[in-house]
Amino acid sequence: MRNQRATGRDMIISLAVILLPAMAIYYFFSRTPAEPEVPVADWKPVVADARTEAPYDILAPSNLPETWKPVRARYGNDELQLGFLSPDKVYFEVKQRVGANQPGFISTVTREGRQDGTSEVATAAGVKRTWKRYLTGDERSHCLVSAVEGKRPSTTIVCGDVPYEGVEAFSSTLA
Repeated sequence: MRNQRATGRDMIISLAVILLPAMAIYYFFSRTPAEPEVPVADWKPVVADARTEAPYDILAPSNLPETWKPVRARYGNDELQLGFLSPDKVYFEVKQRVGANQPGFISTVTREGRQDGTSEVATAAGVKRTWKRYLTGDERSHCLVSAVEGKRPSTTIVCGDVPYEGVEAFSSTLA
């Protein structure tokens, strides 16, 4: 049933009643949220403590550019965990634990990864290490695993969501 006394003004009001909520919904769902602030971890004191307490030689990045953000630093139970965000927002982690060739530790960190060859990388201290390559179980991350035997045995794992070359480049900063 049509209203005989309807005017153009009534039509504009009706359109506004429909369009204003539609525009509000569009704005709400189409806007890009602000980038969340990533907390920065103070990793150098953690590494200093680990070097004092650990029964193995601690490897930590040296000479990383200021554009790399440390986001995780923890040492406890003879295990060191460090995490960094690259300028491209790619996460890299270094995990070390006392004891050489620990299958459970390697399996957990590499997320049930499979061995994928070897890499030879010289660390920042100039020491060449042979690393076993692992592709994580979800095939998203690449990891390098180094086991040191002897008086101070340890297992070091470096992972990143980049090809092996990127993980090798990061590993070369370790000292």
